[in-house]
Amino acid sequence: MRASLILLPIAFLAGCGNGDDAGSAERFCGEIQLHAELLTQPNLQFEDDIEPYLDLYRQIAALAPLSIELEWDQLVSAYETASTVVPGDPESQQNALAAMYSTEKSAAAIDQWLEKTCAVDIGPVFTIVAQQD
Repeated sequence: MRASLILLPIAFLAGCGNGDDAGSAERFCGEIQLHAELLTQPNLQFEDDIEPYLDLYRQIAALAPLSIELEWDQLVSAYETASTVVPGDPESQQNALAAMYSTEKSAAAIDQWLEKTCAVDIGPVFTIVAQQD
């Protein structure tokens, strides 16, 4: 009896949502496919090019399914840190490098998830530490 009382609110809550709060693999995959070239080969020639690139990652993050949301958010955070680099400032450069290295596992997981779930190959993900498949 006790277990059914717990399951009832969970079932009720699951049925009440309209799906907008959770990511959609189909929508996420579609956005990745639509923007694959820009995501993997950005044309960042000028400082003004950075914020639209970050905005694209943030917009796609809003669609990320729970199974890959944390990894995508970590990648976005690392790119945001990298966007704060001050040329010639070793400390800001080191912070950006540390942020990017800390997302190696996430980047590899995203690559594998995209291949498996979306049939999208975003190209090789280079890491310092070998990641398991």
